[in-house]
Amino acid sequence: MTLLGFLEDDEYLPEYGTLVVRDRYAADGLEPLENELLGELATDALSGTVATAGDGWVHGYAGDPFQSVRLEAHDAPPSVVVDDWEDVVESPFHSRSGRVALGLLTGGEYDGTLELGRLGLFCVRVARRAAAAGEEGGVWLVQFWRSDDPGLPRWVRRTRPALFGPDPGWQQVLGDPVMSAAWAAAGYGPPRPDSWLDEPLRGDPPDAAICAQLGVEVPVSHRDAVALLVAAGVFVADGHGRQLAEHPPLAAERLSLPDDLAAQVERAASSARYTWAAADLTGVAAWGNPAPVGDLAERLLVAPGEVPGLLAYAVSDRLVQRVGEGIVALPRRQPEPVSLPVSVVVPSRSENPATIPGAPPRAGVIGGNGEVIVWRAGEPGVLGRVPDQYRYRAHETPMGITVATSGGPGMLVRWDGTTERLPVDLGSHPVRSADGRFLAGVEHHVGRRSWDRPHLLDVTTGEVASLPRTDELTHRVLAVIDGALYYADGFHLGSRTFRWRPGADPEPLPPGLWQVDPLSAALERGPDGVFRHGPAGTRAPVPADRQYELAPGGELLYAFQYALPSVWLLDDGEPEEHPLPEGCDLSTAIPSAPFWETPTTLVFTGERGGTSRLVRWDLRSGRFDHYDLPAVAGYRPFAVQPILRPS
Repeated sequence: MTLLGFLEDDEYLPEYGTLVVRDRYAADGLEPLENELLGELATDALSGTVATAGDGWVHGYAGDPFQSVRLEAHDAPPSVVVDDWEDVVESPFHSRSGRVALGLLTGGEYDGTLELGRLGLFCVRVARRAAAAGEEGGVWLVQFWRSDDPGLPRWVRRTRPALFGPDPGWQQVLGDPVMSAAWAAAGYGPPRPDSWLDEPLRGDPPDAAICAQLGVEVPVSHRDAVALLVAAGVFVADGHGRQLAEHPPLAAERLSLPDDLAAQVERAASSARYTWAAADLTGVAAWGNPAPVGDLAERLLVAPGEVPGLLAYAVSDRLVQRVGEGIVALPRRQPEPVSLPVSVVVPSRSENPATIPGAPPRAGVIGGNGEVIVWRAGEPGVLGRVPDQYRYRAHETPMGITVATSGGPGMLVRWDGTTERLPVDLGSHPVRSADGRFLAGVEHHVGRRSWDRPHLLDVTTGEVASLPRTDELTHRVLAVIDGALYYADGFHLGSRTFRWRPGADPEPLPPGLWQVDPLSAALERGPDGVFRHGPAGTRAPVPADRQYELAPGGELLYAFQYALPSVWLLDDGEPEEHPLPEGCDLSTAIPSAPFWETPTTLVFTGERGGTSRLVRWDLRSGRFDHYDLPAVAGYRPFAVQPILRPS
């Protein structure tokens, strides 16, 4: 037996709780198997209690935390110490390309590739155990070896039951509002003040007859809901009634339920008990097509007495069907077409401001293929190219144009056309001083031990100043003003904010500063409302009717309205609505979000007739102009944000 190769990822993050190994596409690869039930997502089954596999895919039941995964390719069945693993399953696997990679459930693969040594049928062994103490997630070993006759899937080892405990049924009996109150009162979700308990319970209350059987009144407030939950046994009375019971009683055993509600509770209990093992069963049925049922207890490692109930659930849920003495998998159900009469109302537009031809973007654009395009003497030219796959935000600086990119430090494209990596990773959302000299951002590592670290870069000298690295992902940079970094220690309302000048300790600022303008002002968001901080130390309330942001200089606040597209402006008077030309993209997602070209000029991107267009609004004159970007800009270009205040 020879190890042909391996691929490791110690911080693989599952999507929708599912570990995915997927065959890489190859134009000269094999055709799909004739058995379409082995296609990825061809049935309604999930990933099973451990893992299932098919034609070009392996899915593992991983949960949400980071996982440590090792893929191996062998030329013969490799040995494994079964007792070192909590769960082990072996299954057939078909590779059309002879290459596999870790991937995402919604599509796509990561960069690393494992060469399997050939195309066709394989056996894959998936072994799983919990991570070491203090580590989150699980440890996975996925081994492939060639096999022309891999047989049917079989579970080699289980250290936990294949069938889960039944759903207690309280969600169906008491309803979503009460159960949501249960989670909130138990401390899950955002923190809530004690007064929350006396707030009214929203939504439909539980049935009065159910409450009467539990000896309490129909709940009106969250406090009443907690009392009901204690009576039901969902909460353990500990003086506050806020401890969720580890094993709450079954609602069907505590209460006399109407027939329809009893049937609903029974369906939920069966689903909770059998869903994952039924996915194992479906995998066997798909490869067997049909598969015998006589050896299912041994093959699935379940108690023989549990097989009839498991089979009955899989049949009732239309995962499999009985065919003689065997079972076959059923294809994924297509949703029922729904046709409802919908009245189409086309809103009338009172204004659609006209635009006139205008000047090219002041600082240039980043083309769809990463080319940095600038205009000189009115003509576009390529200054340089950023090779990274994803590009997030671009800034004009005295030394050239910086571009935040994926996978580490961004790029600096100098005015002479040379390119170089920035000396530090500033993340995807860097901020810049008004004169363009300083950039600041947060380097972060997302993984089992997540951390972040704010950095301040002097673009003119290349010098970097950094704050200490901290665990978790908490820092958010706000602005750079006069060489000092303004940052917050969280992403929630009321986060602490600081001003830090390299060589000194961070200086605490008033809490809740959400936005700091690089020219003069700040915006505070907190439990008491929204306030604008002026350069003279003033603190004035901001209306809460819209999500206002600071325009450069802080004299104006602005907010977008999506239908019909317009901008609301607020100074010291009443808010005023200003309609925008049709086609302006108001999404605040980078990189194509609206941006300020000058403190009084707001620029939007959009499409018109298949051509990317910039629309510029001069707030002083109220005039709109447009500029159609040339074909060299490519697909979905975005503008470089120019220096706001030259030094």
